[in-house]
Amino acid sequence: MDFSIIIPSYNDGPLLARCLGSLCHLQTPRTWEVVVALDGSCDGSLEMVRRGLGDTEAHGLLDHAVAPDQWRDLPLVLVDLQVNKGRSAARNAALRVARGKWLLFLDADLRVGPRWAEDLLRLATEPEQVVVGEMVYEAAPDGPLDAALLEAEPAAERRRLAALRPHQRYLETRGPWKYRHGGPMPARYFYTCNSAVHSTLMDAAGLFDEELRGWGGEDTDMGLRLEAAGARMVYCREARALHAQERSFTAHCANLARMGREALPRLVERHPLLLDAMQLPRLLPRRLGGQAQWFLVAAHGLGLGRALVLLDAMGLPLGERLYNLAVFLHYAGAYRQARLDTGATPSHDNNPAQ
Repeated sequence: MDFSIIIPSYNDGPLLARCLGSLCHLQTPRTWEVVVALDGSCDGSLEMVRRGLGDTEAHGLLDHAVAPDQWRDLPLVLVDLQVNKGRSAARNAALRVARGKWLLFLDADLRVGPRWAEDLLRLATEPEQVVVGEMVYEAAPDGPLDAALLEAEPAAERRRLAALRPHQRYLETRGPWKYRHGGPMPARYFYTCNSAVHSTLMDAAGLFDEELRGWGGEDTDMGLRLEAAGARMVYCREARALHAQERSFTAHCANLARMGREALPRLVERHPLLLDAMQLPRLLPRRLGGQAQWFLVAAHGLGLGRALVLLDAMGLPLGERLYNLAVFLHYAGAYRQARLDTGATPSHDNNPAQ
């Protein structure tokens, strides 16, 4: 089989329905499958998928989201974890049954166009090439799939950007979005919401770390492990996916703080380069190997990060520098506190669990 599309899902049935609906229009001459891993969902997603595949006995809370047999032509494999174990465990469960030579990762809250898979695989010229596709926010995620937006046509793109909230426009200038189409990008910016990895490279890197259960972390870890296994990351703007999440900047920063507190200590132990890449020493005292800058320590102590989030929630756009500061104070501040609580310096363990 040429490729498998890996989709983890937890209690987001209506979004999963939209995602699968877009895949029904996929155009490719290759052989493929969709592997959906339900991570202990209890919202009716299991019955919804079975109903969409033609199970007339399947009924649940989401019967309205899909017509019987709606996905009967979709080469779909369903994996039900029954118990919520986190995105890493869900992806691992899907990977264990996937048969494709290429693994195309997609999140359940994204929609893609008919040429999405071909656009990704066009840049996947050799097994060592990892292709990361573009992800952009939908201004009207409840509307029909906008073909002009998928093609990034100028008029549609202007309307989309005008309708986004300031923090969404800011986020679309960070990470992989900074890189040109077809060009290289750092492995730490790898994400699994829209990407392609060869199965042999995935075997060499190992499965996702199931101890990284919270938001963020597992993608960074996997990107760096793929790089260590020989991967070269390339960015693909043509393989665009539309993101339906409408997460506020408040929620985004709460996720960053959780990542800094729970995931970053583990990630820095495994990948010491992240310490400087994420500028973490700027908030750490010398006794923990840092070079704390007094104005950042003061800003963190005075709650400036929370104040900036509040200003954004009040509708005041912050500008790039203040958004950068708010983001940094949340993840680096939480990491600082985690390190102060344990009093430990990183041991630089480079042997991730496989």
